[in-house]
Amino acid sequence: MLTAFLAFLNRHARPILAGGIFAGLVLPDLAALLRPLVEAAVVASLSLTLLRIDWPTVAAWGRRPLRAVVGLGWILLGAPVLTLGAVTLLGLPPGLAVALVFAAAAPPVTAAPAFALLLGLDAALALLLLVAGTALLPLTLGPVAFWLLNLELSIGLGPFLLRVALYIALPFLISEAARRFVRREWLDARATDINGLIVLALVVFAVAIMDGVTARLLSDPWTVAGFTAAAFILNLVLQTIGVAAFFWLGRRGALTMGLASGYRNMAIMLVLTAGMAGPDMWLYVAVAQFPIFVMPMLTNPVYRRLLPAGA
Repeated sequence: MLTAFLAFLNRHARPILAGGIFAGLVLPDLAALLRPLVEAAVVASLSLTLLRIDWPTVAAWGRRPLRAVVGLGWILLGAPVLTLGAVTLLGLPPGLAVALVFAAAAPPVTAAPAFALLLGLDAALALLLLVAGTALLPLTLGPVAFWLLNLELSIGLGPFLLRVALYIALPFLISEAARRFVRREWLDARATDINGLIVLALVVFAVAIMDGVTARLLSDPWTVAGFTAAAFILNLVLQTIGVAAFFWLGRRGALTMGLASGYRNMAIMLVLTAGMAGPDMWLYVAVAQFPIFVMPMLTNPVYRRLLPAGA
């Protein structure tokens, strides 16, 4: 029964993920109930994804540091500079403008390797960009906040390292412990079950992160609608630029760079700014989950057309 359920989740992953966001919106009590599980869901999704990663491929990317450096330079510095120019030119409200620039400066979302795995992209490259991007964030967030936005951040190194340990180090430890107790052949034989568990963890996160958004939608619908539209546009624009700028990596590599460019970890940015970015940041973090969880379903036909069969 459980195996059949996990196979169902794996088979219909994209619409189920999209439905999770809307379930959290229309069932606010369920979102509030699952809210304490947000961090556990993130850790679980990354831990399970690490079990499905082809580590020799990750090592191969590590032996090509120039490509990784160029990719990280675009994600952490190039994207926020370009976004600041766009929001300034468009004259967007200050709260939304700051949120968009911070979104463009964030590392890839923690679930990026899971999404890459589900979409047939290069999960190893997505993982490398996630880990390196998060580790380098203390060095890049300061210039973005001070020089681009004139904001002063107030968070110590200790809280940041604790956040990194929770979202990055702990999943690595869990997956490594699992590998020591089970054989690779056993994990490969249960790939469908693991994928189903990944989808389940992501759905829990999708529902829980919408806690409080329904009330804001009812009290201020136009602001919520505007922030949501901006989140979709930023996601699509950054994905498009990422694919076009890294076409030289091949289709699979370029599409993975596009995914990493558009799918950003706004939750960690909210913690790092420690409230200095303004109250609108909270709203943007929530609605930014809509494109993250809906876009995989919308873009999957594009990936299937562009990628070779069996990717």
